[in-house]
Amino acid sequence: MSHRKKLRPTEWVVNNRGPAPSTLLFVLLFSIQCQLGLALSDCDDEKVTAQIRLDSQHPWRPPFGLERVGQPLTAVVEVTAEERPHREYWLAALVGGREVEQQSFHLSGGSAGASPSRSEAPYTGRATFAIFPDELALFAKCRFQGEPTEIARYRVPPALFEADAIAQPESRINPVDLGTVLVPNDWLLLGGRQKGSVDLAAISRSADVPAARALAWFESAAGNRLTVGIKLEKNRKAQVRLPLPVVPAGRERDVLHVSITDSHGSELWHKAIRTMLVENPPQGSEFGAAEIKLRFDAPISVRDPRTGALSSINYEGAWPAHLKDVVVHLPNGSRFVFWRGSCYIPFWAGKHNTGMSYEWAETTPPADGFTDSVEPLMDKELRYSRVEIIESTRSRVHVRWTYQATDFMYKVWGDSPVEDYYFYPDGFGTRVLTLTSAPEAKYEVQEMIILTPQAAFPFQVLHPKMVDILFIDGQRREITFPPEGTPGSAPGSFSRQGVGEPRDVPAVYRVRLHRDDTQTAISFNPIDTHLPKHLFSPFYDRGVMVTPAYWGSHWPLARGNTTGWTIDDRIFLTPSHNSVLSWGLDNQTPLHACTLQTIDTLGRSRWMTSRRYAWLIGMTDAPDSRLLQWAQSFKNPPSLELKGAHLEPDASYVSERRAIRLIVTDPGVTITLKPVVPCINPVFELRAAPRELKSIKLGDRTLTSKEYAWDGRTLWLSADMSDVTSVKLEFAGDQP
Repeated sequence: MSHRKKLRPTEWVVNNRGPAPSTLLFVLLFSIQCQLGLALSDCDDEKVTAQIRLDSQHPWRPPFGLERVGQPLTAVVEVTAEERPHREYWLAALVGGREVEQQSFHLSGGSAGASPSRSEAPYTGRATFAIFPDELALFAKCRFQGEPTEIARYRVPPALFEADAIAQPESRINPVDLGTVLVPNDWLLLGGRQKGSVDLAAISRSADVPAARALAWFESAAGNRLTVGIKLEKNRKAQVRLPLPVVPAGRERDVLHVSITDSHGSELWHKAIRTMLVENPPQGSEFGAAEIKLRFDAPISVRDPRTGALSSINYEGAWPAHLKDVVVHLPNGSRFVFWRGSCYIPFWAGKHNTGMSYEWAETTPPADGFTDSVEPLMDKELRYSRVEIIESTRSRVHVRWTYQATDFMYKVWGDSPVEDYYFYPDGFGTRVLTLTSAPEAKYEVQEMIILTPQAAFPFQVLHPKMVDILFIDGQRREITFPPEGTPGSAPGSFSRQGVGEPRDVPAVYRVRLHRDDTQTAISFNPIDTHLPKHLFSPFYDRGVMVTPAYWGSHWPLARGNTTGWTIDDRIFLTPSHNSVLSWGLDNQTPLHACTLQTIDTLGRSRWMTSRRYAWLIGMTDAPDSRLLQWAQSFKNPPSLELKGAHLEPDASYVSERRAIRLIVTDPGVTITLKPVVPCINPVFELRAAPRELKSIKLGDRTLTSKEYAWDGRTLWLSADMSDVTSVKLEFAGDQP
């Protein structure tokens, strides 16, 4: 028996076929009428105040250079309301009182966490205009009916004449090959008889400029001016290229002037570009290490730590006269530099005027007091840091860097880091850190740091794909610029997500120094599987992201500044650094570790711990597949059969030098290599061998002089061996 409920007049029944169409129509119309009534009521009662301002382009944000000239005008509207605004809002652009463009926008923001109906913080909207207006007017209108109401009006400042110029040589030479380093980004560097050009972009916002001309000349030869016409029509960007005037002979410095004039010769715009001239570049060898004093023409920025006042000192007199820089030249064009200005902390010096450092040994702040960080970058005066060329032969380069971890006030604690760098003609080498420290001390020993010249903004020069992580089993990860909205960096929270989950597999790290550089710096520890602990977070300024990672102007070169956590205007006064990845404290696996009684750097006899780390390093444009072969070869030395020689008894393979160590017993030596993975460019240290090597055969083929290097002790081969291969050496003369 069924029971039916008696319905009230306002109730309706939903059966399994759904409500009747007439019922749905009634409900829909009723809902719209209610919403419309609510909206009209809100429109009638909406009380707002508003202001319009122009959004100035942040100098640290793209676009940069010539692309910045002629950017459209962007306006920001801020609306303050007692209730959340319900009306539609738009900006109208007016020229001569006539509307020429209209842009609608959505309001967003308000007080975080406030109720939907109450807000104290302004709601904001943005609009961009293709035409440069005289005025901007803000209008609002109810969504469903009503007339537009003008809320605010803004008189746009008179349009300026915009222009910029960039001068560059016709071909790019590594600045280090011209005897210079980290040349300011807005300067011009010319070597020898290099020619070049000036690219110029301009826009006239107010009117056409008929018969305008662009000119370029060097200050020392003002009579030699090159000129070209430039078509300047109102609100149309124009771009031209001028050849550089002839470079004056016999000068090291000059100023390049670039100007735009109107038909009467009156100057509309002018830019002066400081120029470094190198008439006789230093002659470096294709492979080898050399002492040199690298040139840096800008002064060194100095900050008074007590008052914050800025001053400067001359670069040439900043260190004792006997101290020099060391440059390692490698046949593939890469350069590894130990520079006084970087406290001798070495770095790859790229062709595009940036650098990359693997860091150093940095410790935690000691308990007995310190100032700022405890690391060698604080040693601006080079009180402790020294560099020495141990060997530089046809076969191998060995450079040693010794230093102490010091605080801002040059206080040290007796620990002793020594870093040895070995390089071979194939462009690859090793970084070997021997760290003798207090047993309880914790150290960070690897961080990927990109050096940039002064006036170079991070987003201007850094590659958006900063680092690749290549696991030796073939898996690959990519570290890119952080997405918008990534939390900013602060002393208590300075790293972000992005490295990925840990894996029990060693990895090659390849770091891009510059967005236009095809070569990358690489690092590989064959026995370490730790991933970096820190992927550094970006910096923000004026509400926008201005760096993709940590940025600091306190190193290299600059003095008197402690570690900072914000951008500053010293970017225009000194080179800076960008920290991308860090492994953190005690997060790398050493080759060897022991505790012994010894004497520290302060002369005290004490128990200390000695640890040794080794990495394969290089600067290369090789594909990932080739780098993985290099990593496997470094990790897995081949098995050997020997005739005319035997293995060194204490250490037959030294990964620190990627060398197989043999004692020669006969003028004819046969080394049979049995690789488990492809063996790439093996290195042999041959004790008791005659100095003259008559011939080398790889299998049945005699190698040419370009396929090996022998210096009387170290033999380097340019060869890939995947199968069992014999290497036959024929020496001349008696054994020593």
